[in-house]
Amino acid sequence: MKVIVASTNPVKIEVAKQAFEQVFPNERIEVMGAKSHSGVPDQPFDDETLLGAENRLKDIQTTYPDADYWIAQEGGLHNEGSSFYNRAWIIISDKDGAKSKASTANFYIPKTIAEYVRQGDELSVASDKFFNTENSKQKSGGIAFLTDGLINRTSYYVQAAIIALSQLKHKDWYI
Repeated sequence: MKVIVASTNPVKIEVAKQAFEQVFPNERIEVMGAKSHSGVPDQPFDDETLLGAENRLKDIQTTYPDADYWIAQEGGLHNEGSSFYNRAWIIISDKDGAKSKASTANFYIPKTIAEYVRQGDELSVASDKFFNTENSKQKSGGIAFLTDGLINRTSYYVQAAIIALSQLKHKDWYI
C-alpha cells in the first residue's frame, strides 16, 4: 500500500505511518512525504485551515497519481472572542476517489502566545518564543509543553488521522 503525505515534516509523516499501521495492521505500507502547497497563509485562521488541507491533498494527488492513499494535515487557529484555540484537519483520499476528513481536539493558546500571533508570528514561532525552544513544529509541538509532555504533536494528530482513515476503510457504512 503506497501512501503519500502532503508534507515533508517528520511529525506529519509519522502521523500517517502510525495511523495506517494501526488501521491496516496486516498490510505492508510505504509512506512517503512530499512537498505540497496549501494556498493559504503560513498561519491559517478559521476556514483557511480546512481549505489548506484540501488544497494540499489536491496538490499531491496531481503530483503523485499512482498512490493508494493520500493524506493532508493542516493545523490552524480559530478565534473565540479574544482567545485563540488550535485545531488541525486531516483529510485522506483513496485511489477510488473517496475522501474523508476529521479534526483534532481543540486546545486554547496561552494569552502571551496569542499576542505574539496577533503581532504576526506563526503559531510555531510564537510557541518557540514562549517556551524558549526551536522548531517545535517538527518535534513535539507546543501541545507537549502545554500538557507536560502527556500529549505530543504526533499523538495529537494520530487520533484524527485514524478516524478519517477508518471512515475510508468502512466507507460503505457512510454512503
